[in-house]
Amino acid sequence: MKKLIGYSNSNHILIKNKNLFHKKSLEKNIFNLKNILHINDLAKDLTDNWLEVLRSKSLIQDIIAAITVASVALPLNIALAVACGLPASTGIIAGAVGGGIAALFGGSALQVTGPAAALSFMILSITKEFGAVGVAGACIIIAIIQFLLSLLKAGRFIKFMPEAVLVGFTTGVGLRLLDNQFPELLGFNSSVFAISKIFNRSDWLHEVSWHAVVCGLVVALLVTSCKQFKRFPAAFVGIVIVTEVSTRLDWSIQRVGSIPSFLPLPSLPLLSLDRWIQLLALAIPLAFLASIESLLSAQAIDRISHSKKSHNSNLELFGQGFANLGSGLFGGMPVSGVIVRSSVNVQCGAKTRLSSLLHAVLLLVCIFYLADTMASIPLAALAGLLCVIGLRLVEFKTFFHLLKAQKFAALSFALTMIGTVSGHLLWGLLSGILVFSFGYWLKKPEKKTEISPLKSKNIRGHLPSRIKVEYKKPTHYTLPIENQNWLTQIREKAYITASAFVHQKASLIGRIVLGDHVHIAAESSIRADEGTPFFIGSNSNIQDGVVIHALKEKWVSVGGEDWAVYIGENVSVAHQALVHGPCFIGDNSFIGFQAIVHDSIIGSHCYIGIGAIVVGVEIPAGRYVPHGMVVDSLDKVDILPQVTDAHMNFNEDVVDVNKGLVAAYKKHNGHFDTNKKNLENTSMKWKKTPYKF
Repeated sequence: MKKLIGYSNSNHILIKNKNLFHKKSLEKNIFNLKNILHINDLAKDLTDNWLEVLRSKSLIQDIIAAITVASVALPLNIALAVACGLPASTGIIAGAVGGGIAALFGGSALQVTGPAAALSFMILSITKEFGAVGVAGACIIIAIIQFLLSLLKAGRFIKFMPEAVLVGFTTGVGLRLLDNQFPELLGFNSSVFAISKIFNRSDWLHEVSWHAVVCGLVVALLVTSCKQFKRFPAAFVGIVIVTEVSTRLDWSIQRVGSIPSFLPLPSLPLLSLDRWIQLLALAIPLAFLASIESLLSAQAIDRISHSKKSHNSNLELFGQGFANLGSGLFGGMPVSGVIVRSSVNVQCGAKTRLSSLLHAVLLLVCIFYLADTMASIPLAALAGLLCVIGLRLVEFKTFFHLLKAQKFAALSFALTMIGTVSGHLLWGLLSGILVFSFGYWLKKPEKKTEISPLKSKNIRGHLPSRIKVEYKKPTHYTLPIENQNWLTQIREKAYITASAFVHQKASLIGRIVLGDHVHIAAESSIRADEGTPFFIGSNSNIQDGVVIHALKEKWVSVGGEDWAVYIGENVSVAHQALVHGPCFIGDNSFIGFQAIVHDSIIGSHCYIGIGAIVVGVEIPAGRYVPHGMVVDSLDKVDILPQVTDAHMNFNEDVVDVNKGLVAAYKKHNGHFDTNKKNLENTSMKWKKTPYKF
């Protein structure tokens, strides 16, 4: 009997192990199938992207954009290569080969790829230890890692990277750039710390190369003074001027030096096995950093370009991997998607990825035909450009804001910055992420036991009186009561100023007050039939497919008056967003595409990202809600980063465009203002009274 039982147990174990084997085999097959399907999806997306290019009729716009972007990228590529201790040709090859391959295979249609300032310090460390061959080898390692990240669908995790860590890193990079390039601007070949000893001597001015100072300052001043002219290639023009002047006057200053007028044949970098292993430790963090910067840049370009189709993050990682592989094989340097060149591409009217590809072709043309001219560029001129870039990367304002609001985020910023500046980048990034995560875990949500008096009165919040608006107030104004007659509210007429424009395909229902130059686009639905009234301030724009609605008997109090939805001045509510009252949106704020804002107060100068959800909170002025983030608690509000100049400049551009559209639509309609009909219909019900908010 025992033997029989033993045999039975053994047989059971055999069957169990066999089932386990089949289960693991099945899971492995499913994993392989998913990867195959993922690759097929990437191939399909890439094919669709190029079919869109072939169907597009924007060749002229793409060519113009490519010329402008190439004129911006050329000096930047040379300057960053020199800053990394590499030959100038390395930067041009990286921009031409890497930029062209990324345009062919990347997942972002309008992104421009090339050498990046944020990567320069880490590349410099590799150059010092391994030389140009090691930098090319690092490109190969980066490519392999990016291929793996794409295969593992890691692109979706970019939104979890702490903003404080990223800003701390870029600040550290900016400080390192200034440390390396400021002495070059003065004609010295040492660091800021080394030349600071010279300043103690009374004759230190005699050691300064004033010709170098003039070259650097001319470029720096031209770049900063022309910042508002976004399509003007100030860096390119400035470098051309100082190169021509310094050459004709025969100034004795350091120049870029010889640049080969040919493209080298592709080849694998020759390194011993132990050197490859040593290089791996430096290239891994560089790979993650290049990937993060590329995906962040792609997100920003989607926002700036109003793209109907967002980028494919995993396809973008795949394209960046190919770009770095190509750059490494041709002896270039690591590349990533770069926001500066990409934003110029969008601002110059690019419509397809053809502009990015043509920009790379133009860089190749420069290698073949302008090598001698580029060899004469003064290093001080490039130093002036890099000093401006370094200053723009430094964000101490964000650090001091975090110091007041989020101590752990400020500490993670500082640790990352110190690690970057001191040369211990990997430890700086890891410690910054760990400290930020610990602070987020440590912070407990506050439990409110008392009911706010504002809530008990159905008032979402009280806001100060700041704006004076004139509108016609109904003589029979009464707040909604229980079991009210909804027909009364539906019959209320909107007040639309003569300078505002409401598209004939838009829907306005109930008591809605529109300020001057407001633009209500087609297919938008603004319904003050349940919660009422609504206010939309001057110069604000409500774009296609936006829905604005509100709950009954819920308001925000603005200057002592109750509004179901109050939208301030110079506000942009982007396509297909939902604003549901009770809600207040402060002046100069932007609500992104398909974002949702409900039962919330949004301060002035805020930026709500694409697809973000804001529910039941009060967001202070000047905060940025990242794309897709859900903000529904005080804890999540506390970790929101500050808006950047790019966010605010973008909203200003949107407001300006829509003000122009208002004028254009009115002219197109033959100056017939359909709003006047609304005013005539409501003249018996409304009387003109000054109103404060």
